[in-house]
Amino acid sequence: MLSKLMVERGNPLRKFMKERRENIFTQNLSAVLADPSRSRNDLSTFFTRHWGDTFVPSQPVPPSKRLARMADSSFDSYCQAAGESYRRYQAIKRALRLSHAEGSNVGNERQDAEDLPTIFIDPRFTLGDSSTFSAVFTVPANENHDALKQTLSGKNVIPATPLEIAINKKPGEFRDYEALQNRLEMMHDVVDGRLAGKLVAKTDDFWQVVRSYSGLQEQLANALQCVMVVRRNLKHVDELVCDQSANIVEVYEKYEEKKNLLAKLHDISCLREAQSTVQMMLSQGDYPKAIECIETSLDVLSKELNGVTCFRHLASQLRELYSVIGRMMNEDFASLIQKELGVKPEAGTLIQAEGELSAVLLGLMRMRKYSFIGVLREEIVEGVKSVMRHVIKSQILNSGVDLSDFDPSLTQLGEPVRRMKHADFLKTVRAVMDEEFYFCKRLEALQDILMETAERAHPSNRHGSQDIIIERLEEAKIDESDSDGETSEGSAGKSSGGFVSGSAVSSNATATTLLSIEVRSDAFLKRVLPLIAEFGHQCAQQRISRLLMARAKNSAVTEATTPTQLSECIALVKEYQSQCEEEGWYSTQSQKVGGLGRAVNKLSMDYIEKFHAARKIRIGNMLDTELWKVTDVSIVDQNMVDLAIETGKLRSGTKRNDDGGKKTFKRTGSSATIDSGTSLSNQTGIIVDEESFVVVGSSITMIQILADYCEAISEMPSFAQDWNSRVVELLKTFNSRCCQLILGAGALQLVGLKTISVRNLALAGRSLELVCRFIPMVHDEMDRVLPEDRKSLLRYFKGVESEYRDHVNEISAKLISVIAHYTTNCLGMWDVKGNIPSPEFQQICRHMLKFHNGLTGIMPRDQIEALFRQVHENFKANLREHVTGMGITPHDTLKYGYVTQDYMYYQQNVKNMESCRNMELESLNDIMFD
Repeated sequence: MLSKLMVERGNPLRKFMKERRENIFTQNLSAVLADPSRSRNDLSTFFTRHWGDTFVPSQPVPPSKRLARMADSSFDSYCQAAGESYRRYQAIKRALRLSHAEGSNVGNERQDAEDLPTIFIDPRFTLGDSSTFSAVFTVPANENHDALKQTLSGKNVIPATPLEIAINKKPGEFRDYEALQNRLEMMHDVVDGRLAGKLVAKTDDFWQVVRSYSGLQEQLANALQCVMVVRRNLKHVDELVCDQSANIVEVYEKYEEKKNLLAKLHDISCLREAQSTVQMMLSQGDYPKAIECIETSLDVLSKELNGVTCFRHLASQLRELYSVIGRMMNEDFASLIQKELGVKPEAGTLIQAEGELSAVLLGLMRMRKYSFIGVLREEIVEGVKSVMRHVIKSQILNSGVDLSDFDPSLTQLGEPVRRMKHADFLKTVRAVMDEEFYFCKRLEALQDILMETAERAHPSNRHGSQDIIIERLEEAKIDESDSDGETSEGSAGKSSGGFVSGSAVSSNATATTLLSIEVRSDAFLKRVLPLIAEFGHQCAQQRISRLLMARAKNSAVTEATTPTQLSECIALVKEYQSQCEEEGWYSTQSQKVGGLGRAVNKLSMDYIEKFHAARKIRIGNMLDTELWKVTDVSIVDQNMVDLAIETGKLRSGTKRNDDGGKKTFKRTGSSATIDSGTSLSNQTGIIVDEESFVVVGSSITMIQILADYCEAISEMPSFAQDWNSRVVELLKTFNSRCCQLILGAGALQLVGLKTISVRNLALAGRSLELVCRFIPMVHDEMDRVLPEDRKSLLRYFKGVESEYRDHVNEISAKLISVIAHYTTNCLGMWDVKGNIPSPEFQQICRHMLKFHNGLTGIMPRDQIEALFRQVHENFKANLREHVTGMGITPHDTLKYGYVTQDYMYYQQNVKNMESCRNMELESLNDIMFD
């Protein structure tokens, strides 16, 4: 307490400031209201006064009783002590200024501020900010976070003075005013000194710039003198050299003008003779030079002599003459091409009037009149027609066809062609193909002339070729299928094999399509010219296709045609196509999608369809009229089967003559007759691999039809997929129809059978077995010709064979059920009495004997024995059930003996049957107690 009092007395100013702050800043609302020194009026009006400086009334501060009055002499000692500190401060300040002035020579201005407080260097420094004001004027809570001591380098240029350190201030209070003032003044002096040092350091640079400026003025004055000298020299050169050159150029320009004038006068003199010159060239037949003369004259008139009055009508006259020459050349070309394509040239010559054609074509191409392409296209079509008609007429006359019913001029050739024999027709087709091939070779020679002439007329392609071609193709919108005549595109898509696989569509335009488009540019002309021969070839294909289709329109001719004959025609077409392929006439259209390929494909598909329909109708009629009796087998059919077993290939035993006649043989139950007059002995059953099959006539017919199919498959392997579907369909039809007629009892209504007997069922089963015996041969025949990717189609044959075997098993089950029905009925009426054998067992044995006799001679013994084994098993079960139901046991000696006697009678009758002699029959005890 004493020390505190001494401090307060030693520092009266500090005590006064402390009390002043307490009076001003520590008052609050409760203290003001509870102040006893305030009057009642002040308290009552406290809340109605306006806020401001007068809110708290100012009162004079009374002198402190604890502070003694200080005399002036008391401050003398203080001034001496403070003066000494101030002088030390000034010395330190000068030393710092000199040290910083020396360090400023480095040029790093940032170092001058590294030891200054960062708060004063901050560009956002303002005392209006409360945080900045508090950081500068109040004591911080932590001495290490004092804003006046924080610098960039960690060193402070003005450390805390001893006076400031001696003053003990609490955090949040105002700093000591005197210490803060001294520190700020020292900082200010340091900053002024450093700025003055910077200015002194820049003085030398300033005077260096002043001195260099004066030297620059002298250099500019010297340069100005040099420029004046150069300009005087250039003026002298201009007078000596440039003026003379300008005079020379002026003289040369006048010379060129007079020279051009002389050239125009020369052109005028030539144009005066233009018409007479053109007439002279036309009289000589030199169309290209006449056209060139007219084009040159028009070019000179439009460029060089435009506006000359004396030639104002010459341009129209030349254009009219130009068009007249074009019409003349078109007429000459038409007459020349008609003569060229209408008459067959001499041997060794393809083009007769090559020179005349070249001259006319060159003129037309120079004029860019490309309408001759349309004329050429029409003449090619007519030429192909005339060549074909000429060949067909000569072949008809040579074939010996009766023409008494036809027009002697033979304007209609379809019917005479249909009346020709197959050999004569093939000879005609070959002759037509040879002549058309030679005609296309002539077109190829003409094509070479056209291409050579086009290259001479237009050596360089001055137009965008590909763009023009594409544009013309898009504008044309021509359907390629229209150019194929009567050949149908739809038929091409129906075939799964042969000439057209699937739907063949070409992505590129064909020669026929390109030549049907109007030619308007050199580029398109050069595009279509290489296709002249191919266009002729496509026209020839169309005409040959019509020839083939014309013969196929007669159904009688189609029915009389064998697969071998059709395969010969197909081979002839393929040979022709291969020759054309070697010549390169399939560049825009492949063989498969060509008119001839599609026509042959349609012809083949129609033949396959009619072939299949005829045989399907034939076997259907045979089944509908079948009496289900045993038929006789001809030697021809037996030989067919023997040959099939020997070679593994099923082939028809009947042969066709050239006139289409067919050798057939008389059979029981069949409507076939002998046309050849040959007498052959017949047999009851057909022997297949030492096994006899006694069957009905429809099964023999089915084997013949399968042989026809195998022969057709081998002759037309490219259509194997179509043959496959149809032969499978025919096999299924035969099987299902037999099932309907026998198991379904459809034969009762169709042919008037009274009942479906055991013999009918046995014949049906053996007939199905016979057909099933040859299904693997058809499968092997198809396997040899089908491509690898189509081998999966062979699975249908296995399915059909399984269906046939199931049907045969159903018939066997039906036979067993028939006799089982009789035995069950008889056992149901059986009563054990004294009659031995009983009437019921006698009836059972008669039915079994009748059942056995019905099967004998139709089914082999092993099959009959297997059937009777199953019948016997059913009989045993029924007998055991019936005896047990009647309560008869071995203990009942009399009745059991009667049953034994009846069963022994049954055993004896079964053993007497020829097919059942090897059967082992159990005793009655074995049946009852097994």
